[in-house]
Amino acid sequence: MTVTTRLTGRYLAEYARRPINLVLLVLVPLIFVILTAGTIADFAEALGFAGDPSNLVAPTAGWAAAFIAGVAGFFHVLGSRDADRRLAAAGMGARRIVAGRLASGLALALLAAGASIAALALRTSLTNPGRTIAGVVMFSILYLGIGVAIGSLVRSDINGSLIVIFIWMFDVFLGPAMSDSDIWITRLFPSHFITLVMLDTPSGHSGSIGNLGWALLWTFGALGVAAAVFIAATSTRGIRRAAGPVRASWNRLRAGFRFGQRDYRRNVAMWVLLIVLPVLFISLSFYVTPGDPTPVELTENGIKVVKTLSLADVHGAIMVPITLAFLAGLSGLFVVQGSLEADSRLAIAGFRPREILSSRLGTIVVAALLATAVALGVTALDFTPKDWGWFAVGSGLIAITYGMIGVLVGVLFGRLGGLYVMFLVPFIDVGMAQNIMFSAAPPSWGLVLPGRGASQVIVDAAFTTTFDQLGALLLGLAWLVVLAAVTATVFQRIAKPKRA
Repeated sequence: MTVTTRLTGRYLAEYARRPINLVLLVLVPLIFVILTAGTIADFAEALGFAGDPSNLVAPTAGWAAAFIAGVAGFFHVLGSRDADRRLAAAGMGARRIVAGRLASGLALALLAAGASIAALALRTSLTNPGRTIAGVVMFSILYLGIGVAIGSLVRSDINGSLIVIFIWMFDVFLGPAMSDSDIWITRLFPSHFITLVMLDTPSGHSGSIGNLGWALLWTFGALGVAAAVFIAATSTRGIRRAAGPVRASWNRLRAGFRFGQRDYRRNVAMWVLLIVLPVLFISLSFYVTPGDPTPVELTENGIKVVKTLSLADVHGAIMVPITLAFLAGLSGLFVVQGSLEADSRLAIAGFRPREILSSRLGTIVVAALLATAVALGVTALDFTPKDWGWFAVGSGLIAITYGMIGVLVGVLFGRLGGLYVMFLVPFIDVGMAQNIMFSAAPPSWGLVLPGRGASQVIVDAAFTTTFDQLGALLLGLAWLVVLAAVTATVFQRIAKPKRA
């Protein structure tokens, strides 16, 4: 027990070596819950939630804590896998190491849960504190288990963290708090029953053990599976060797782009995210949303009008920029983070900064355009915009813009901190400040955010036959130019040869 306690303390100290991660662990849930609680409640009510409205805000705290705990748990295990194996082989024992890791991960998860609950208490009164606190803690422990299990199985930090995010996005956006529809497949999502407990809503499919029983089984079952997988992975002594360096080509720009694409293709989870996520995410948003009428403020022939549209069409159309902002932002974050050391070596080998910049940004643009093409193709199955051309332009613009944001966030905050930030920024910007589902017109404070211009172009093209958003288009292009210039400056610093 003393050894485990000592290991737990050292693992927490290891996490705290980068203070920004510890700050974001608390700050991100606070910002997320305070800004989204009321809006998400309105959203759920618009989708037909029939339960007690005072319970609608509670799951937002659980979602924030779940994301933070899942990502923290994944990186907490992955970053020290080889060191843990060596400790186990040296006589420490896999079980002690796993106990220490899980205990320290649990401390981080509970810290995120505490920040989420505090934010919820500041934002709104806790109508049922016992149920709310229990639900948020279960969310945290559940996703800690998911993150630890994935971190034990997946060696790539890019692929593994994307799998965690992939699970979280479907779990949240298609769960019972976001739709009144009871689709059988959603019952398989990890937090389905935890959310029902927090909403105090009978499911009708929980059987004799009830929603709480299933919620506890999911929570502690995930932690148990994570422990078993982690013990098996830690007991394995074989350590793979890193791949050797890639030889440079005479055509440096072409070589940099080609090898960047090759490295990108190896990230299977990224391809799944770019292709499968838009297919399922956008299609299911049409499927689970009722076709109730909702008012939307539009501009047609230079005149502002309020039209009554189908809520399903509005939800499906707005999910395109939301999905693209998340995907492109993560693509930019990981493409650059995965090549920082390689770019420095390329600079020493004679590559010019502009050549490195062009190859990396070319990779990001290709990824953004691929996600855009998939999103547009999926949208066409359920919805036909009034103007496909401008709808595609707005979608591509927001994808490339968030690709640049992902680059900058990755450089400033690193992989773990960058994931926290890229969870928060697209959700607040495109998911809230530009979302016409929450009100007839998006709030004025969203004007200062990078997604405003492109989102306005998308909405205009989706529901009007005339193009009246020249100002919005110029605003979106201005954001892109500024972000591209800042990104180029950052790359100049990254690609500058380091002195010995």
